[in-house]
Amino acid sequence: MRKEEFYKEAIPNSRGPLGGIKVLEATTTQAGPVAGAILVDLGAESIKVDAPVMGELGRHVPPHLNIPNKLEASTYYLTLNRGKRGITLTLNKPEGQEVFRQIAEKMDVIIQNYKPGTMEKWGLGYEDIRKINPNIVYVSLSGYGQFGPYQHKPGYDPIGQAMSGFMSITGFPDGPPMKSGGALADNLTGWQGAMGALAALYYRAKTGRGQHVESSLVDAMLGVSDWGIMMAANLDLLWERRGNAYGPVGLDPVVKCKDEYICLLVALDSHWARMCKLMGREDLIEDPRTKNLTARAEHADLINGVIGDWAKERTAAEAVRILEEADLAVAPILNFKQILEDKHIQERDMIAEVEHPVAGKLKLYGVPTKYSLTPAHVKGPAPMLGQHNEEIYGGMLRFDKKKMEELKGKGII
Repeated sequence: MRKEEFYKEAIPNSRGPLGGIKVLEATTTQAGPVAGAILVDLGAESIKVDAPVMGELGRHVPPHLNIPNKLEASTYYLTLNRGKRGITLTLNKPEGQEVFRQIAEKMDVIIQNYKPGTMEKWGLGYEDIRKINPNIVYVSLSGYGQFGPYQHKPGYDPIGQAMSGFMSITGFPDGPPMKSGGALADNLTGWQGAMGALAALYYRAKTGRGQHVESSLVDAMLGVSDWGIMMAANLDLLWERRGNAYGPVGLDPVVKCKDEYICLLVALDSHWARMCKLMGREDLIEDPRTKNLTARAEHADLINGVIGDWAKERTAAEAVRILEEADLAVAPILNFKQILEDKHIQERDMIAEVEHPVAGKLKLYGVPTKYSLTPAHVKGPAPMLGQHNEEIYGGMLRFDKKKMEELKGKGII
């Protein structure tokens, strides 16, 4: 299929399938902002709350762009808050809390990722907000969840990976447990929050009822731990670290060529037969140790060694070309600079470009899901600190300039 065929019925100037949905974010650092960014990418409008003067913690996370105002320069913040509108508002003071409630009254979704109990202490929890907006979809994201013995413990991405078993299976057998390279727990919790909001919005569309949605770093990571629970509970088997060994296949997909590494997975019997012919090892097609997936998994060292011997005589580019011609599952292991230049990733619109008021043109991630009728796209850069105060306070809430100056003078906005 060509790209033009997929989008042949696309609505011109579509915001995305969530056009018209209004989101209010009391979010900081990663999981909460990720959930909001996903909804914005899909067409929702989000108002992101920042603390006055210093902004949220994410603004201070390096590395920073080489521009004078470091509050607007964090690549971390700019990535996670793309396309949102931004206001400054103090939530731990009564006047700020009242302003938050006035905005919340007009929203479809609220996302917050403060430590459980914090929003309730401020009079901004789900039960408080539903009194003024009964149909609200209220999304809470945290380390351990809103209930349970550990609910009040602080949690960051590595904690979610540690508590979920994920870290225990990541790394090599003779090395320490390892976390993923990226913030997998934070990102997955954000995705769970966005998915939860969508499911709750669908239910609200059918019944008119909003609800409280919540997920946690630990729960989100447990949800992607494959068959670890099944093995432990039903077979009394403990999943242990196996380095790069790939699941039930047992093979190492990271293969060293003459110059670089590639990723290759030979799983199906038909694929193995093709690989054997490429390597000149037809004798291994019917060898009892290698003739089927189960046998190959039991003799993974033999398979890895044979493939490794073949690969080390070729460059990565040469190996990928030969293996692709044989219709085998292979790929170069790209770094992010190579990703920027990859023609497939460009064709898939996974590199978006936006214009930032201070930093100029910035490249960001595109939208991973594609919609043939209502295409979604990145709406713009992350907001500058308090960039939309006048628009939200003067426009949406109809505060006059005197009131805004008064709130600003008190440090509320």
